[in-house]
Amino acid sequence: MEQIKFALAIVGTFFGVLGLALLAIACIVALFKIGEADRYYGVGTMGWGRSQLTFPPWSIWRMTEYGMIILFARTRYVQRRWGDDLELVKANTPPKWLERLLVWLYASWFLLVIAGFALGSLMMLLPEAR
Repeated sequence: MEQIKFALAIVGTFFGVLGLALLAIACIVALFKIGEADRYYGVGTMGWGRSQLTFPPWSIWRMTEYGMIILFARTRYVQRRWGDDLELVKANTPPKWLERLLVWLYASWFLLVIAGFALGSLMMLLPEAR
């Protein structure tokens, strides 16, 4: 049991540290790219007036949301909730590098931090060895 807890601790720490390192990079990039991301992806209900909030916490969350929507665009939930907005985005044809930036930087930091927290929570649920 101790080996399992040790492995969970190592993997969870790796995911958490990597996610937080990507978050630090994402904070810097968000200062410069939020306007361009809002121009292409801030349409319809994905935007609804939030493009005025350019302070880093809101811009980072908005860019993370755009990245998650792009990443899961083929799922039924995203198609049902943002299907019309995704058609508006396709009509604007955003650059591929912006799409890759949103998916690989912003969606990945969020998923890595969530995975780190999940593994840490799982480790706490395992019984202690006596």
